[in-house]
Amino acid sequence: MLWQEEYPKAIEIIENAYIEAKTANMSSTTMLYVYDSLAAYYSTMSLFEKGKQYAVLARDLASKNGNFVNGLPVIYILCMTYERAEKLDSAAACYEEMIMLSAMVKAPRYLFLAPAGKANVTLKQKKYSQALQLLYLAKSYVNKVIVNPAHIIALNNGFAKTFLALQQPEQALEYIQASELLLTDYDRPLNNRYSRNTLSLKAQSLEQLGRFAEATNALKLLIKLTEQAKETTQQKLEQEARSRFESTQQDIKLQFAEEKLKYQQITLDKLAKEGQLQAAYSVIGILAILSITIFALNQRKAYLRSQRRANTDPLTGAHNRRYILDFIAAQLIGKQQNFSVSILDIDHFKQVNDQYGHDIGDQALIAFSALLTEQLADTEYQFARFGGEEFIVVMPNLTLAQGHDFIGNLCICLKSLSLTGKKITLTSSAGVAQMQPGLALNTLLKVADTNLYHAKNTGRDKVCS
Repeated sequence: MLWQEEYPKAIEIIENAYIEAKTANMSSTTMLYVYDSLAAYYSTMSLFEKGKQYAVLARDLASKNGNFVNGLPVIYILCMTYERAEKLDSAAACYEEMIMLSAMVKAPRYLFLAPAGKANVTLKQKKYSQALQLLYLAKSYVNKVIVNPAHIIALNNGFAKTFLALQQPEQALEYIQASELLLTDYDRPLNNRYSRNTLSLKAQSLEQLGRFAEATNALKLLIKLTEQAKETTQQKLEQEARSRFESTQQDIKLQFAEEKLKYQQITLDKLAKEGQLQAAYSVIGILAILSITIFALNQRKAYLRSQRRANTDPLTGAHNRRYILDFIAAQLIGKQQNFSVSILDIDHFKQVNDQYGHDIGDQALIAFSALLTEQLADTEYQFARFGGEEFIVVMPNLTLAQGHDFIGNLCICLKSLSLTGKKITLTSSAGVAQMQPGLALNTLLKVADTNLYHAKNTGRDKVCS
């Protein structure tokens, strides 16, 4: 869940594990998993000292029990924590320990991850020849173990960075093209980040080769993906997850302290009379069950509030990008082939902000969202703010032609209304695409986006499909 940036779900799992670890007689292996989870969470939240603290606890526990296999993922978390904290010498030493340990226990997955990780560190240290050797070592294990495509993309981009530093852009471009091929089918939350890294390297390679027009196109796409990334609620989710976890820790400590005091008081009062021993146990049990139930209900309410915030655009109150992509993946992909999507963009929105101010721009976004809510109220269609002035409409059971007509009517409604306090007319451009058998969600959205840009580049105030 952390790897997929599903922080609310991840923190719920970690909380449950933490509570269980504190209330039951856990095995050392289970405690190792709990510490490892805490280390991964804190490291991801950039709380590196706490991440290191739990990673060291887990590593020492694994070493004490000779549990070297389960110790490898712990050491990996520790190495990444050092690397993220820019403690490069410590990170390099940690990855070297990981290389030796993975060779000793013959774990191909970590024989891949360890040199790949150390290569990243040596790249930051500008030791390019050593980085290249480590990258080739990691690459030799790719076909011997099932590796997440993201790791392969990162490996390819590591090669590209190294060859660029060595002034060999042709070789860099070969690895970048391999990354782009993997990204075509890598429909995951981290796709944007890896795409941006790959595009940045592509632009640098093309520039070194003197292919400036192609480099400019890569930079334009990079800027677009960067703007999309800024519009996500990920930073907000990370802060919410961090705050929620810290407050939960205090709740847990207080809860156990209160339970202990209650137990002691009841024991003193009731056990004074030997005949009331059974009653004392019953009261203690009821109180314990009641307090645990209240605690669980409060946790559930907090989680649901967090989920609502995570799925809602804070400005317009509409669903956000995260929600709509989850809706398509869960409700439509593989279940309903006959549906269409449209991406709408308010025309010349930057000019509205520049001429009238961001308050008027915000009014336009809020009113456009209200218009979509009204128009879609009696339908099964869903919409969301997709980023900036872009909105997406998902239309189950509509063909491409039907979707085109529906969105066309929406755009006409928009043009006929005054959405802001200023008397200005706003128009919208839109692109429509229909789901096809075997088509990936990412590809479907790219088709709609391409059609949107065709509408914008051929005069705006139109729908293209």
